[in-house]
Amino acid sequence: MKARNRRSFLQQSALATAALNILPSAGLSVEANDKLKLGLIGCGWYGMVDVEAALKVGGVEVIALCDVDNDNLARSAVRVEKLQGQRPKTFKHYEDLLKEDGLQGVIIATPPHWHALPFIAALERRVDINCEKPLAYDIREGQAMVAAAQKAGRIVQIGFQRRQSPAIRQVRE
Repeated sequence: MKARNRRSFLQQSALATAALNILPSAGLSVEANDKLKLGLIGCGWYGMVDVEAALKVGGVEVIALCDVDNDNLARSAVRVEKLQGQRPKTFKHYEDLLKEDGLQGVIIATPPHWHALPFIAALERRVDINCEKPLAYDIREGQAMVAAAQKAGRIVQIGFQRRQSPAIRQVRE
């Protein structure tokens, strides 16, 4: 068995925004052929870029999508089905997505003022998170989110991966 840890999670995230090819931090392991069961909350442009990057890296299966916009949700379901060969379930409410059996990780790509509630709810369901930046809309939300992450002990990645890309490094130099 090959255990995945925080270090491998961060390395994969640097390669692709949503490469949540990780295990819960509780020290569990999975067979190398198992895929991380992933959900997406927010199926707009950023969310789909994240999902496509995760699928490109491999090791994930998108089992659920959530968006309040019916058109985004329908287009995204068709796109994910084309990319992975299996249509994910679709939901209008993130609470329903988080109840999905087998869900291990979520990408939160909603507008920033909608990050906190699904973020905290995902942690309460013991699900690892990749959240687009900025983390929170205001300081109090951010403090609540950090406290929830510390309490849950789950892996949380905030979308600052572009800072690690070779192109950005070259510009910085």
